[in-house]
Amino acid sequence: MMTISTTYRCLLFVLLWGALLPSLAQQSGEMVRIHGAIAEDVYAAGGTVDVLASVEGDVVIAGGHVTVRDRVSGDVMAAGGVVTVSADISDDVRLAGGDVTLSGTVGDDAIAAGGNVTLTIDSKVGGRAWLSGGRIDVAGVIGKELRAAGGRIVLSGQVNGNVELAGRDISILDGATINGNLVYRSPQEAEIANGAQIRGSIDYESVEQPVVAVGAAVAAIAIVALLSLAVTGIALYLLFPHSMNTSIVTIRSEFWKCLGLGLAIFAATPVVISVLLMTVIGWLPAVVIGPLYVILLLAGFLTAIFYVGDFGLGLLGRGEPSKVRRLWSFVLALILVAVLGFVPVLGTLLLFVLMLLGVGVLELCLYRAYVTQPGT
Repeated sequence: MMTISTTYRCLLFVLLWGALLPSLAQQSGEMVRIHGAIAEDVYAAGGTVDVLASVEGDVVIAGGHVTVRDRVSGDVMAAGGVVTVSADISDDVRLAGGDVTLSGTVGDDAIAAGGNVTLTIDSKVGGRAWLSGGRIDVAGVIGKELRAAGGRIVLSGQVNGNVELAGRDISILDGATINGNLVYRSPQEAEIANGAQIRGSIDYESVEQPVVAVGAAVAAIAIVALLSLAVTGIALYLLFPHSMNTSIVTIRSEFWKCLGLGLAIFAATPVVISVLLMTVIGWLPAVVIGPLYVILLLAGFLTAIFYVGDFGLGLLGRGEPSKVRRLWSFVLALILVAVLGFVPVLGTLLLFVLMLLGVGVLELCLYRAYVTQPGT
């Protein structure tokens, strides 16, 4: 499950430097406001992002304060400090933020992570709802199962399926309806009001406080990091589609050169930074190089994930992918790599190799772009 922290929100904004660049394919800036009828996918990032339009496609947004209203025919993926969604959404919703509020209609599944996660009384989810947060309030209608993990969980709505909860304090209020079984894990028994209706069985598993906290925290870190990486990778592709496509082609044709160069840069850069820090005038360049090195490692890893997605499309015989298909293949590849990353030893090795591969191709492409500039 999921719980977001201030650290991850800050990391998200550092990585989404594309919000400061006017070259974003669609919308970016300190304040982005989208109105009217949009007949394509919407990608936007900024300090404040308001999608107040009817969108015939997907919506992918990130910002300090993000809002989605009206109607969306596809999926919604949103991340930010405050996330508010009150739209009529035909497909899935994936939300991550400090405060997350869903008060609209979702045709399929809803996944949300935040410090506070609220499904208001007006919210309706046609499929499953998977939630995680410091405090979780569910007052709406869930069409299928509900899974939630957090510190404080309050259920006052209707769930037309099984409910599985893990939390420190769990309350099921008057008027709540569970048309299925209730399974919950907590250090103490849940407060179940007399007016609550649970049509299936109730299964309570007593666990110690640290078990709940650590389990929720580990799951939170994994899922929120995955969401953040997905949004960041999408933003990178929208900012630099030509560069990303060039990198993918370069990895195909010069795999071992990219891997070797990535290993050399990975090993040499920390040494260079250490040497600079030991000199009187070198500390300033070291302070600049350090953060850039971290950004390079992350950008390299995401570039390699795009290559994995492209490789998968090639195996399926899809030919040259469209922008939307490229982005979806990236998201699926990211999920696959994340799952494989949990395999002992081999998973860690896979993540390391992908990072080196991406770092190497980025440096190789940057070098070639530099030497081909006029006057160099």
